[in-house]
Amino acid sequence: MTNTALSVELQAVSPAEAESSLLTPDVSMVILTWVTFLLLSAVLYKFAWKPILKTLDEREESIRRSVEGAERIKQELAQMHSTRHQMLKEVEQKSREIMDESRKAAAQLAGAIQHKAKEDAKILLENARRDISEETEKAKMVLRAESARIAVELAGKLIHKNLDSEGNRRFIREFVEET
Repeated sequence: MTNTALSVELQAVSPAEAESSLLTPDVSMVILTWVTFLLLSAVLYKFAWKPILKTLDEREESIRRSVEGAERIKQELAQMHSTRHQMLKEVEQKSREIMDESRKAAAQLAGAIQHKAKEDAKILLENARRDISEETEKAKMVLRAESARIAVELAGKLIHKNLDSEGNRRFIREFVEET
């Protein structure tokens, strides 16, 4: 059939006939449709449905494991977070204790150093005073000895020269200027 013949045949059907053919389907066509549907369903069930269901079941199991793993990881992370938080508190507390102990030790050490420095200064001061006293005594002894020597020399010269009092004074001045 050609296009014109088909269009002529379609035009030959009246609108009322077209409506009635749609409302009253052909029984053989219905049976053939059902048979085709059932055959196609059986073939799909045998060859496609089971693999599709198996794949879907595997996918469902994979998703379920992933969700369980995510929940487990979430719980582990929460536990690790709380453990880390607790450890940070402990470390902070220990560092405070160490700092307090260090401050106390530093204060004790500073006190000990100051005490030692005071003792050393006291010893040095006592040694210096003793040395000054000894040197003063030595100087006094030297001065006494020198004074005695000068007095003896002066007396010897005075006796030797038996001069008048003005001459003695001049002699003493000259002798003091010499020494």
